[in-house]
Amino acid sequence: MDKIVVNRAAAERLRSFFPWVYRTDIQQSAGEPGDLVSVHDPGGTFLGIGYINPASEISVRILSFSEVEINRDFFREKLMAAFRKREALRGKTDACRLVHAEADELPGIIVDDYAGHLAIQVNTLGMERLRDLLLPELVELRQPKGIYEKSEAKSRSREGLGTEDRVLHGEIPGRIEIAESGARFLVNLRESQKTGFFLDQRRNREITSSYVEAGFEVLDVFANTGAFGIHAALHGARRVRLVDVSREALEQARENLALNRVAAQTVRADAFDYLTEAPGARDRFDLIILDPPPFAKAKRMTAGALKGLRHLICQSLRILRPGGFLAVFSCSHHVSQVDLQRAVLEAATDRGCRIEILEHLFQDRDHPYVLNIPMSLYLKGFLLKSF
Repeated sequence: MDKIVVNRAAAERLRSFFPWVYRTDIQQSAGEPGDLVSVHDPGGTFLGIGYINPASEISVRILSFSEVEINRDFFREKLMAAFRKREALRGKTDACRLVHAEADELPGIIVDDYAGHLAIQVNTLGMERLRDLLLPELVELRQPKGIYEKSEAKSRSREGLGTEDRVLHGEIPGRIEIAESGARFLVNLRESQKTGFFLDQRRNREITSSYVEAGFEVLDVFANTGAFGIHAALHGARRVRLVDVSREALEQARENLALNRVAAQTVRADAFDYLTEAPGARDRFDLIILDPPPFAKAKRMTAGALKGLRHLICQSLRILRPGGFLAVFSCSHHVSQVDLQRAVLEAATDRGCRIEILEHLFQDRDHPYVLNIPMSLYLKGFLLKSF
């Protein structure tokens, strides 16, 4: 195994179990793209084993901070540890994230389970080279009905990789039915966003819907396939409106509504346009959910993302009934909880209202937040009350 040497700043981060080495951290490099390498500080002390890709800004991703052999037994142990973390979800759902990349000490791979059908993303060259060690263990441990790979070029292009969209094992039906806290949803692994469903919002859907009272009128913006709105309807909402720009997402939302035997109006529209043009005096809501896509995919985009969030929040407060509830989220690591809180306060000031934070909302436990890995906390939100 080739050896690389990193500078002192990187060495300190690695000693704190931060799993990345940036290209600018490397003082002495070796190995071909995708190779396993051992990482050492300037004095020669071992720090970890990872895989290298000099073409990427994140040049080394650490697999282990101990001197171990990277083989099938290694992956079996890592997978079993990841699966044990999800045991608490058993009985609540038959769909969860089984492997969450660095947060489960398996950088470069995501694995989701949908009622025994696995969806995977392989996002790095190093993990691409290791898939023949990992995948057999995944099959043996989970005995899946099928495995679908949805590795998109958007995340893989920095690694010099293209799209992989294919069945790897078994069979993948056109629709997979999953259960979540009393609701049912259909997942289309081939056509849906991400690896099939926004599993990270599971707990937030439970929390938000628990505030719904009989007769509530609910607006679900960036509704995607309707999960927040459907949970609200199942908790007694009288009127639910789902707004999304994607025709395909709304078609699937209508299927999910029928599956749960609840009704909602579906509106295909750009969220910014819809909220700006909404006639607040005549059409108000008791609960509004704002779950936008990541506006800040890079740090330089943070200011623009916050401007967009402030606008969405301000327009939502305009059409929220006095004493109504607003659930607002950001799924960008670069937008901090403090940033989001400030955006809420500025929007409330513009609208001349006061805001109470009822709940602090984060990604569910199958998307672990590891304190040593700051970027593993990406989803944050608030459930707010306006008065």
